[in-house]
Amino acid sequence: MHIRKKLFAGLLPMLVAPAAIAQLELGGSLTDNCAEIDALYKAGKLTEARDKATLCLQGIEEALQGRVGQYFRTEIAGWKRVSYDEGVAMGFANITADYEKGDETVTVSLTRAGGAAGGFGQLISGFARAGMLGGGRQIRVGGLPATIQPDGTVTVPLEDGSFLTFSGSSFTDPDSAIAGMGDLIDAFPVAEINSAL
Repeated sequence: MHIRKKLFAGLLPMLVAPAAIAQLELGGSLTDNCAEIDALYKAGKLTEARDKATLCLQGIEEALQGRVGQYFRTEIAGWKRVSYDEGVAMGFANITADYEKGDETVTVSLTRAGGAAGGFGQLISGFARAGMLGGGRQIRVGGLPATIQPDGTVTVPLEDGSFLTFSGSSFTDPDSAIAGMGDLIDAFPVAEINSAL
């Protein structure tokens, strides 16, 4: 009886393991799904095609996020990047980085609509552009129209509907913003980011 229990205990993991492994499916990258969409659509498998398209779009968004993230360099005009975060929430892709120089800190954020939220992103960008007309000092950054709000925040709407913002708690009005973080804004690769999107 004791030998049977030992034999059963030894065989049990071997019996359970194949079932557990059979459930695990390893796939490639999210963008591998892009190649399957057309065939599924032509075969009338619309639900599967939609699911593959969703994964494909997610993979493209992640690739684009990574490409744009490279422009948030570790040092720009003597400002050192001390934090970096990127993510997607509610259809919006965000990159936020803090740059420090001396005792000052500037937060640079890029917000863009990803995937199905594209139309909503255009609406948000429209609000940002309307803010430029409604208040603040108009400037140009990277060849694009931008504005410095009364609170010192610099907003740069990009051509695809995304927008960059520069803000620092020490810079509470347009004059202090230009004096304090103007060199970072001037050197930040805004035109390159605009082209990459």
